[in-house]
Amino acid sequence: MTLSNAEAALLGLLAEKPRHPYEIEKEVELRAMRQWTELSMSSIYKLLRNLEKSGAVTSHAEISDNNRARRIYRLTEAGMALLQDKLRQLLREPEYPKWRIDIATSNIALLPKAEALACLQEYRVNLQKAEQCYRDLADYLTCAGCPGYRQSLAQRPIHLILAELAWIDEFTAQLEETP
Repeated sequence: MTLSNAEAALLGLLAEKPRHPYEIEKEVELRAMRQWTELSMSSIYKLLRNLEKSGAVTSHAEISDNNRARRIYRLTEAGMALLQDKLRQLLREPEYPKWRIDIATSNIALLPKAEALACLQEYRVNLQKAEQCYRDLADYLTCAGCPGYRQSLAQRPIHLILAELAWIDEFTAQLEETP
């Protein structure tokens, strides 16, 4: 079995400790994992059922403090092996994202030059806002004492945004010079 990225993210949470689906959902929200995973509340339940069928996780029923039955999911040794294989793959092989702005830049001649430049300026401002949000997140993670590998979830996007800002400046200058 080969894990999907969403399954790997889910198993990563279960590697920390056994959890019930609602607890997983709350952890996904707390860590803003929807920004970098394909996990949603509905997908969590489906993925857990599939992972249990494959033997990557086991579950048992438990009665909660408010007297409700809930399923607790635990990572198996086989699941840990699958997760480790997926992590090795993800760490070795770069992923080349599809950037929506590439659609616009490949067709930029269809817009009046002044309008295109104004849109690019707005894009730049939005990048700067995103950079500040990630810097705030990085500060929060540092103050919260999160380990460095968790802090990288804020640091890596900052580096990507800085590269995008450099590109937008270069592209805008090039566009300004064209007739």
